[in-house]
Amino acid sequence: MENSTPVSIHLTTVITQPDGSKEALSFRSEGEWIQKNDIHYLKYDETQETGTVRTIVKMEEDSAVILRSGALKMRLAFRRGDKMMSSYESEYGTLSMITDTKIYTHTTPGSEKGRFHIRYGLEMQGSSVGSYDMTIDYKEAAQG
Repeated sequence: MENSTPVSIHLTTVITQPDGSKEALSFRSEGEWIQKNDIHYLKYDETQETGTVRTIVKMEEDSAVILRSGALKMRLAFRRGDKMMSSYESEYGTLSMITDTKIYTHTTPGSEKGRFHIRYGLEMQGSSVGSYDMTIDYKEAAQG
């Protein structure tokens, strides 16, 4: 059985570069929260300079996958306390990446809001590109 709920999404990512400098990115979007058995999905579009990126976040108890398609193609896999292979498609071909998940929590929307939080290290082609701290808050969109 599948339940789909329109949601308002607020995503924040803090990136700590290998040199210690930090960059914070944040945006809001409208999307969809889907619950299918014990798996939760968030779907939303992100508008970037290069075009629209369609994002699907698949959340399970101790693992998650972020799939991005459109102007950007990326597959990020996460498992709590583990390293996972991931990939990024660039104009130069597919680059392999490794995510090292430090923290992974997911709270489903009860009476308030849902929260997906992940902190991970990211390696691309064998070298660290930084530490990422991503939070996605989502709540049922106001109907109107």
